[in-house]
Amino acid sequence: MDPAMPTLTSTSVSRTVVKLDSGCHEFKIIGYSSSKGIGVGKYITSEMFTVGGHHWCLRYYPDGYEKDDRGEYVSVFIESVDTACDVKALFDIRLLDPTSGAASTSTPEVVKPHVFRVPCDTWGFYQFIRKKDLEASTFLRDDCFTIRCNLVVVKELSDVADTLANTSINQPD
Repeated sequence: MDPAMPTLTSTSVSRTVVKLDSGCHEFKIIGYSSSKGIGVGKYITSEMFTVGGHHWCLRYYPDGYEKDDRGEYVSVFIESVDTACDVKALFDIRLLDPTSGAASTSTPEVVKPHVFRVPCDTWGFYQFIRKKDLEASTFLRDDCFTIRCNLVVVKELSDVADTLANTSINQPD
């Protein structure tokens, strides 16, 4: 054995198991024109839904979330309603075509997981869609439109560290 080569006396191994739970929620806005004018920063909440063992709802801001946008945009956010623990999730929020059921491709999506902090954290899109673009689109029909949220909850089931003690690795001569 080469004296310059140290002998390893232990090795550690760690692993984690990640589980993804996914779900979808559709929030139909009936009476879009009546929802406009409630004020910037004011929202209408969807029914609560459950994905990955956690409770969620959507927030629809007909006049937008921020005053800087002068009420020109619709804002949409997802809210973690849980108060017990943080939740890691990724999501996308899109409009649905009322005829085909196809989801829009022009609305933004989140591709990195977001950690929703307790209590009741929200995340979403300040400038989801311009009101004038929504009103000119095929997504708004008979004063109604539907928002679809696809949600994936990331769960780390276990963090396991194994130590293989006193394992010797000898170099061949």
